[in-house]
Amino acid sequence: MYTLPPRGKTTVDLFADFMRYLFDSTEALFKSSEPNGELRWASISKSIELVLTHPKGWERAILQTAAVEAGIVPDTPVGRACIYFVTEGEASLNFCATQTQAGKRLKVCRTMPAQSCFFNTRSPTKKFRSSMWGAEPSTSAPTWFSATSH
Repeated sequence: MYTLPPRGKTTVDLFADFMRYLFDSTEALFKSSEPNGELRWASISKSIELVLTHPKGWERAILQTAAVEAGIVPDTPVGRACIYFVTEGEASLNFCATQTQAGKRLKVCRTMPAQSCFFNTRSPTKKFRSSMWGAEPSTSAPTWFSATSH
């Protein structure tokens, strides 16, 4: 069942609150579990790059604004440049390519400046065009992948 956000809260507010909670929890865990955690956090906390996964088709500007409102990155061009977006499909593919047995048979290569592909080491001939795009569809080239059916 769909429910409306609390009165006075926008979608951006909800995402900002959630991001702030996740960031604060990450900071607390890092500080408590790493040797010299407080000192190490202080040395890296001003240069954090934020990678956000999202369903394909979501408005990235909403997530970017939420990260700024959460105080995770500053509201400057440099701060906003520290935010990267990855669709859930891209994140899943990356996980499969780097963390699974099947992924051990894949080889990543660069074919053009903004394109990459995966070649299966058993059969690098089957290619398909991915519908996943980089930073902005209007300025990024599509990603191409190669895979072998089993």
